[in-house]
Formats: sequence, C-alpha cells, structure tokens
Amino acid sequence: MSRNKRLSILTAAEVEDLYGVPSFNESYQRFYFTLNDKELAEISRIRQRKYRCVAIALLGYFKCKPVLLNPRYKSMQDDLAFIARFHYRDLTFRRFSLKPDQKSRIYARVLSIVDVRNWNDKRHQPQLVEHLCTCAESWVEPRALFDAAIEYLARQKIAIPAYSTLQKIVSQVIGQHQKRLYDQIDAACSQGLSTMLLTLVSGEGQFTFQQLRQSARNFTGTELQKEIAVHHHIQPWMTDVTTVLESLSLSQKNQQHYAERVDYYGAKLKRQSLANQRLYLLCYLQSRHQQGLERIAEGFIHHLRQVKQRAHQMAQERVYRDWQKAARNVSKATDILHLFVDDSIDPDTSFQAVQQRAFQFLNVSDLNSVCRYLSNQKQSAEEAFWQHLDTESTLRAGLLRSLFCCLRFDGTDKTRRLAGALAQARLDLVAGNRLGDVSIDQRLLPKATRPLLSKPDGSIDKSKYEWFLYLQIPNRLNGQLTLPEVIRYRALEDDLVKPEIWKNQKGSLVEGTQQPNISEDPKRLIPRMADELTLRLHEVSHYLERSDTRDVILRPKDGKHHWRLPTASKKHLVNNPFFQQMKAVSIADVLRVVDRDTGFIDDFQHVLGLSSKSRQYEVDLLAILIANATNQGIYGIAQISDCTYEQLSTIQANYLRLETLNASNDRINNATTRLSIFKHYNIQEDILHASADGQKFEAKRETFRTRYSSKYFGTSKGVSAVSLNANHMAINARVIGANEHESHYIFDLLMNNSTEIVPDMLSTDTHGVNHVNFALLDLFGYRFAPRYAQVGRVINELFNITEDKNQQVHISLR
Repeated sequence: MSRNKRLSILTAAEVEDLYGVPSFNESYQRFYFTLNDKELAEISRIRQRKYRCVAIALLGYFKCKPVLLNPRYKSMQDDLAFIARFHYRDLTFRRFSLKPDQKSRIYARVLSIVDVRNWNDKRHQPQLVEHLCTCAESWVEPRALFDAAIEYLARQKIAIPAYSTLQKIVSQVIGQHQKRLYDQIDAACSQGLSTMLLTLVSGEGQFTFQQLRQSARNFTGTELQKEIAVHHHIQPWMTDVTTVLESLSLSQKNQQHYAERVDYYGAKLKRQSLANQRLYLLCYLQSRHQQGLERIAEGFIHHLRQVKQRAHQMAQERVYRDWQKAARNVSKATDILHLFVDDSIDPDTSFQAVQQRAFQFLNVSDLNSVCRYLSNQKQSAEEAFWQHLDTESTLRAGLLRSLFCCLRFDGTDKTRRLAGALAQARLDLVAGNRLGDVSIDQRLLPKATRPLLSKPDGSIDKSKYEWFLYLQIPNRLNGQLTLPEVIRYRALEDDLVKPEIWKNQKGSLVEGTQQPNISEDPKRLIPRMADELTLRLHEVSHYLERSDTRDVILRPKDGKHHWRLPTASKKHLVNNPFFQQMKAVSIADVLRVVDRDTGFIDDFQHVLGLSSKSRQYEVDLLAILIANATNQGIYGIAQISDCTYEQLSTIQANYLRLETLNASNDRINNATTRLSIFKHYNIQEDILHASADGQKFEAKRETFRTRYSSKYFGTSKGVSAVSLNANHMAINARVIGANEHESHYIFDLLMNNSTEIVPDMLSTDTHGVNHVNFALLDLFGYRFAPRYAQVGRVINELFNITEDKNQQVHISLR
C-alpha cells in the first residue's frame, strides 16, 4: 500500500508520541533507568560500557512504551549522559552511531529481559487479524481497532510493530468486515427493497431523501406530522430492513456508525458506491424508524399531559363558575317554586306544561346547578373534567389518534388486559378510524368513573372511552406498559441478550467482555461479595463507635436512630491570596498556549476531508469556540470583533462538528494526563475519582430535546448537559432533555469515554442513582459511590441498625 493511500488513524503528534523517543526529566530518568538484579546481570554481559549505556536507555524507553525505536545519538544524548553518571561515574565517550546488527543484538537482550517477543509478520499477523476481525464486530472505527491491536499485543507480550504495519492490518480488517457485509446484503436484500433504496437516494420517488432526513423540532402538530409521514413511508419496509440487519449481526455501535454516515454525507451520498449506499441507508432507516417512534411517543405523551392539565384546570374553573352562577340564580328559583302554589294554574294542566313555564325562568343546566347549590353539593370536578374532554374532540380524532396508531404496547401481568384493549383499539382505528364494540372492555373502568362515561341508555360513550384509554398510558410507561419498538420505553429484557443466543454463545460472550467479575461464576461471585459486604458493615459499625468520628452522626431519639452528616456554618469566602499574584490573561491567549503544547486545532478537519498545513483559519476557529462556549454565538462575537458573520458561519459549518470537538477535547485531556501535576489532584492515592452531574442551560433554539422547567428556565426552554469529570477534566459529556433522568446515561458516559483517563470510582448526586447502576458499574470494574442528599433516609431504607446490651451499634443489610 502506497503511503498516500494508507488509512489515517493517528495524528502526526500521536504518531510522534508513540514512536518517538520519550523525553524524560530527571525523576523519570531515575525511575526508568534504575536496574534490578536481573537487568543489571544481563546488561553487564555487554563488553563495552558505552553500549551498556545504550542498552539501559533502550530498556528504559521500552518500559515507557513497548516499541522498538531507532533513535539518533542526539536524541539520546541527555539520557546517555545521565546513565553514565548514574551507573558509571568515570565514563566519558564521544559521539557514536549504532550499526543495525548492533541495535538488533541490544534489542534482543532488552526483549529477553522484559520477556517480550519481537513482532513477526508470519507468526503474529494472522492471529492479530483474526482478533481484530472479532473486535470489528463490536466497533469498526479505525482508532478503536488500532487501540484493540495495542491491547492485544500487550496481553500477548509482543512488541508494537511499525505504524505502517498496523495501518495495513487495520485497513485489511476493515476491508474484510465491509466485504462480508456487502456480500450478506446482496444475498439478503430483496429486489423491492433494493429498488426502494435506490429511489430514495436518487430522489425520483414521491417521498424524497430530504423528507426522510427532516425531523420534528418541537411538539406542535405540524412538526409531529413530519414524523408520522416518515413512519408511514418506512414502516412497510421495516420487516425487510430488520431481517437484513439481523443477518448482518451488526452491533449497536456499528449500526449507529453506519447510520451517521448518511447525515455526514447528506446529498453527497450519491457519490458513494452502491454497496455503501445500501449499507448506510439500511442502518439509517432502522435508526430513523426508532427515532421517529420515540418522538411520536414523546409527542403523544406530551399532548396527553397538556390536555389533561387543561381539563383539570378548566374543570376547577367550571365548578367555581357554576357555584357562583347558582348563587346568583337562587332568586329566580323562587319564581319556579311559586308555580306550585299559583292558583291561576288549572289543576288539569300537564306537568310538562308546568315544566315549560319553569324553564322560562331557568334552563335545565342552571336549574340543576341551583338544586346542587341548595343541597350544598357542588358539581363534581371529575364530571366537569370529562365534559371538557368533549370539547377536545378535534385533537383526539386528529393528532392523538394518528400518533396512537403508530405505537404498539405490551403489558405486564397486571396490565395485560389494558394492553389487549389498547391493541384492539389500535386495530379498529387503523381499519375504520373508529372504535368498535369489541374494543370496549368495561372491566377496565373504575366503579366511580363508569357513570361519567355512560350515555343515558347505559351504554359506554366511545369517544370518552377512547379518551379513557389514552389517559391510562403516560403514568403506566414506568414499566407497567412498555413500547417494545421504542428504546426509551421498552422492557429491560429487550435490552438483554436473547435467551437462545445466551444459551448457545454464553462462553464466547462472557470471554469477549474481558471483565473479571462477569467471567467469574455467579455461584462464587455472589457469596464472595456478600462476605465482603458483611465484613465492611462490621468495620463501619466499629468505626461509628469511635469517639473521634466526625463524618457521620448517629442520634438515638425515642428509641430510633437518626443519621445525618455534620454541617458547618458558612464562613465569609475570599479568594486565596496566592491567586492574586497571577496575572489575568485572555481566554484566547490560554487557548493559543494549549494549542502550542497539544496542537488541538489540527483536529478540526474540513467536512470534505480537505487538508491544509497553513492553519489560515486558526484565529477564526478560536473565536468560534469562545463564542459558543460563552453562549454568545457567532453572531454576537461578530458584532464585537473584526470577523464577519458570514466568514464565521462558513468556517463553523465546515470545521465544527461533534467528531472534531471530541477529537480536540480528547487530545487536550490526554496531554493533561501526561503532566506530572495531574496525579496530585487525585483524592486518594492511585485511585482516579470521577464525578458526573447535569447542568441546566437555557436554549436559544427550540429543538425536540428542549423542555420547559420553571425552576431553571422560567418561561423558557432548555437542556441538561451531563458531564463526566475527573481531576477537573471534562472527559465526556451528553446533552439530554431537562425532563430525563441522569442515571440512565451514567454507564454510557463511562463506556464511551474515548480519552486515556480511565476512572476507578464514580460519584453522582441522587439523580445518578437507580436500581441498575450499582450492579452494572461493579460488573465492569467501576466503584459507584453516589452522594445522597438525604443520607439518613437512605441508610434507614437499606440497613437495620441495632444496639446490643453494651450499646454497641450493629449494622446489617435489610
């Protein structure tokens, strides 16, 4: 493979960092160039002391990174001088160069000392390719495969080969993986599906590629109709699409990767090969279908909650107005009562005639309200609630019904009857746009609600019954009802490995995780963890008995134990005088210094892959980063600088993307970890403690993720940014809706962390806790240590606290 056709995996700085001679300060020189007895004995077998110094230097370099280097004398000069002083105090030598055979013999000794094998193409490449092909089934991105190759070589104790060798291997693996996918698509894709995909890309059909990519920006009916239109177009093909994708056995990560290619290329997807077009579109259709269903479900729930809130509000107002009006109409009721003592009325007059005269004073509704007033019985708010829903019939028969017909519900044992009624109602509405008699299950109606839904003849009002079914859904999507096709609302079992796959592939799946806790037999793991917990509770009980403890306070009161954390009064906060010595500098100057040391600006690649070494847009990129980070926007920054809005807008569209932001952020984080001061920020020695928390931000643009939250945004909308931080470094982040629970994204933040900073322990606030995270994070090697707002309540819920006859505290699990 020619140099210009090689797959680009690492940046130039990363290549230099991995394959360049490391730069050691004196403390690192002392650490890496100190020899143990075995190493000293092996090095001493070299005759000339200058070559011994070279061997010690190469051994130290190899300990730092397992790569066979080809350093020049100048790059080793400082290290050789240190080694000569440290090991051979009287040694002096002039500049010299190593011959290839000399370097090979020295590296042979180095490899024997560290018990590592040198790379051999014939022996090691087939095994590495096989391993990477397995890894590609999970994640086919080149950098992920490169990292997997480095990890494999480390486990097998094989020296890392040349960068070009790994480039060829990764390219070969990706090529084999894609060829397998192309062949399987050719075999599994029907003629009709292939034609639909081609028509979609070409734009010759009634439903265009642009319409497919358009998604709802908010919950208005007009925007949700876009999602309904997309759903109706792709739903007939989803069975075929799912069948093809299941035959490909794509992981969620790979499927997401290929689906994102459609948005990445946009209209330029036509320029891709036919095989790539079909692969990308199949994955995109699956992703778009799931996204559409999730937004349809969110829109359905949103409008139901809105109409329920309006109905309750209007019911309360109607009851109040009805009561006030009845009080005003009491005087008219006396005229009606006079009819019963009026001598001018013929005794033979029919009652209907008397009624008609009474209705001249008050109509039927007002007369009923006066009767309730006189008997001190207000109109039922529930009755007014259902009366208001009759006025919302347009919404029910229009948008809500269209959204409901797109959704499929499953129930648990307690909600199986409700799920059956919803399924039957969906069939009737799809077929005839009205409920049939078979859809009405009166067993679902509470005794108090049944009269409110009944007609005068005793039958159930189908319109109100349809409202009743809809209103059962939102509050039961907590697990009582599930949407199997919507990721957010499907059952936990749907996220697990299918039983038949687990039964047949359990060994390989467990081994593939490379997690000790998952690989261990549960029959041994659970008792061992229980013993560790019992021992820990015993230690904590003794700790709480110590008189000098100030971390947790136990207050016995009325025979009960109340736990709380000690709180200190707030003192007047002032800046540390140390910081007053520092000179204030602009943010742009800080970014320039960071770029000088890390080169993060180079990660902002052009969207079309155009490369330029001139960095002519460096100043504009810095302005764009500051504008967006300070929530000013490029329009605001253009008003106060010499940069035009058009120029900034073009550069932002070409260079600022999620992948470029991630790459530059990772580079800064990785460079920070190599600073000697980084480890001094650790709270505990040799333990990297991270934290995750959400921060609310008001949004200027309305998107489907923005939500109202009066507590944080007032009358505006906003989002929540959940960030994962370690030693004050933001290593990962996820933007979620302000109404979403942060705990659902904790595991994703950790597992999708692409930096070299790997936390050992994670803390969150109460919003980061759920019933799954403790076990899930523990199985994957993380320690979960949440910070509870009400620690006393949590302790009482989880543990039993007792005292023996010596008044010693004993804690046990409930």
